[in-house]
Order: sequence, then structure tokens, then C-alpha cells
Amino acid sequence: MKKILTLLILALFLSVSAFAQLTVGAYTQSFWIPYRMTVPEEGDILHTTAVQTPWGGPDISAGINFDGYTEWGGIHLGVDVANGASNQSANPFSAKGSGWVWVKPLNIIPIMESFTIYLGNPGGEQLMGKIGGSNLATYVLNASWRMHNHRLEIQNPQYNIFTRFNPYPWGNADTGKQNLYWPRIAAAAFLSWEPVENLFIGAYIAPEQFNLIKGNSWLDTPWGSAPNLESPNGDQLGDDDINQDYYNVDDVYRKIQFGVGYNMPGIGFARAQYVGIRNTIELAFQVTALGDLVLDIGAKIPFEGTDSDDQDTYKKRKDFQASVAATFRYYDFRLLCRVDTAFAGSDSSGREIITNGLNLIAYIVPSYNLSAGTIGADLGFQFEQKDDRVTEDSMMAGAGLWFQRNMGSATFKVAAVARLPLSWNGTQQPFDLFFPIYLMVGF
Repeated sequence: MKKILTLLILALFLSVSAFAQLTVGAYTQSFWIPYRMTVPEEGDILHTTAVQTPWGGPDISAGINFDGYTEWGGIHLGVDVANGASNQSANPFSAKGSGWVWVKPLNIIPIMESFTIYLGNPGGEQLMGKIGGSNLATYVLNASWRMHNHRLEIQNPQYNIFTRFNPYPWGNADTGKQNLYWPRIAAAAFLSWEPVENLFIGAYIAPEQFNLIKGNSWLDTPWGSAPNLESPNGDQLGDDDINQDYYNVDDVYRKIQFGVGYNMPGIGFARAQYVGIRNTIELAFQVTALGDLVLDIGAKIPFEGTDSDDQDTYKKRKDFQASVAATFRYYDFRLLCRVDTAFAGSDSSGREIITNGLNLIAYIVPSYNLSAGTIGADLGFQFEQKDDRVTEDSMMAGAGLWFQRNMGSATFKVAAVARLPLSWNGTQQPFDLFFPIYLMVGF
């Protein structure tokens, strides 16, 4: 950790004379649950407390980012620290680095002036879903992998509408995450181009994609250790020096992410993309013509994988998905609501075809601005239909009341959240009562 911070500081000083613009940003956020009461169907009531990341892991989520750039090129260096147990190595305190370089090499050609090449581990939010959710969703709805099959996003529901470029740089690729599958990206190229005003074109190509080896723990060895990671693309030339870094062209480009977006001023923002890693076509439209009411509507159309060497997709199809989200503003009143659905995913690799039923999440967040802060409520409901995997219909629901103060770069939020004792996948959930306190500082 000290070495990473030292290199970052050194890069900052060395870059002062090299770049016309320099920015440094940092953030840290964490939840403290001073008290949680859990009432199981049988047994004793549990009284617990925790300090957690916003998605339920231990510790804080923190990071520092440095960007240096001129008009035609730049670099990004970042470090994320203690980002939750699922992202930690064997060490109790983990850090992850990110970085990329970008250049506009064709600026002498007017129509190509905006064409940009990013190399490293970049991402892009130009086209992603424009309406998100609540940072209390982890407590209102149980986001544990043990409770469901990760068919829909809960913490980042904007991805249900339309996926960003490189949504999970550090991986989301264990076999339980059906529609959210995404391998760890070690190195990639991101191309962006705006040939005319309001038109965006992007392509994301990642030669180095790594999956979790089935049966091994993500936490057993440090990042990149051989026993824990395997490349689905495979080395093609050997494992000596430069030759170990080449991957089969067909495999890499078949998993390309390619997207297009066109903004119609005063009307809306239309987007379409092909996500090869997931064998899915995505479509979305943000409606901006309704004044204080903004809608974002998305659909995902999957197709079955045909490559027998890729067992993650071969004869498997992700769910069809349809989502709609809205924000509404009337003076000091705000309303965020969304409905996300996934259905009809299938697996025909075995003797029988397994087909998914409906998975639905509905979430509403009304709020009102006061002089001292903002008061609001979270109301969440999730339903999963009985299907070839699940023996009975399942439901979960929760509700919360909260107060939030924004003080410049700092945010304070306190809430009371109750999760109802409904049945999910044949398991009776306990009644839970949380009192989360959220702190965030960023600049």
C-alpha cells in the first residue's frame, strides 16, 4: 500500500511540468450500523452492529485519483482502498490500482478531431443508464448472493437500463451472477468518437479477461496469482516474455462491447449497444421532453452462445430484460421510482432445458428538501417467479425512513430500515431492523 501511494505522489510531482491541466480527487464512504435487530422464524433474537461499505462488505470504501492532461492527451492513475471483503486478497487491508493513457491522434482531420484511444483499464459512462437508485437498497432488499441469483442490479440499478463500458474492472464473474457476469479486465483498449454534434460512438476491446476458477476462493491469493485466475481467451504463442501477452483474435473481438448514442436536444437520448461478453444487445431511450419528469427506458435482448470452448455462454442465454426509471421534481418535492425485470433466460447445455421465470424489482424513493436537510423514504419490493430452478414464488420487501444533510463535500445520512419476514427460494427470511448511519466525503 505504501509503495502504491508513493508512486502516485511521485507521478503527481513529475507530471506538473508535463500537463497543462492537473486534477486530484479523493473520496471515502462508509456505513455504521450501531444497532441491528434480527428476529428469525425460530431461535433467539440477534443484536448486532457493523461498519460496512455501501454494498454490505466490511471496512470503508475509499480512493484517490489523479488526472493530468493536455488538449490532445492525458493519463489517469487511481488507487481504491479497503473496498469490501469480496475484493480483498489474503491481506486484511487491500488496495487496487487503476490507470490508463489517452491520446487524440487524428486531431489534424476535422471530423476525426474527437477520436480518442484509451489504453490500460479504462471505462466509460457516456451511454449508461441515466437514473440510478438508493444507497440504502442493500438494507431494504437483501443483496446477498445466498438469497438470489444476481439476475438484476440492486446497488447499481442504472446498469439494468443500459450497461456502461467496463462496468466491473475488478470482476463480477463468479458463476452465480447470471446476467451480471463480467470477467476481471486486466488490460483493454477503449475507442471513443463524436463525428458530429450529439453523436457518440464507442468500442471496448479487452484482450486480457480473467474468470474465477470454479471452486476456488477469490480471497485465497493476491490479485493475479496463477492458482486463482484463468484467462478464457488463452495464451496463443507461449509463456515466455512478450509472447505470453497475446490472445486469440476471434475470442477477443467476439466479446467486444460496441455502443452508439444520439442526443436529440429537448427530446431525448437514444442508445444501442452490443455486449459480446454477455451475448446481448441493449437498447435505451431517455425522455427529456417532459419538463420536470424524466424517463429512462431500457431493454436487453440476449442470444444463446455457440462457442463450445466458452462454457460460460455455450448453449446458455441471459435473461431478457426490461426496465423503466423516472425522476420527478415539483418545487422541493422529489420522486425517484423504477421497475426492473428479467425473464426467460435459459440453459440448454444439459439433458433438459432450464428456463428462468420472472424476476422483478420495484423501488420508490420520495423525498422533500427542508432548510436543515432532506427527509425521505425508501420502499422496495422484489419478486421471483417459480420456474425450473425455483420450487415456489419468492418475495422480499423492505422500507426505510431517512434524513440527509449535504455539507459541501461531506454528506451525512441517518435512517431506520425494516426488512419484512417473507419467503425467498423456499427459505423464510428473518425480520430485520437496521439503523444505518452513512458518512461520505469527496472532492
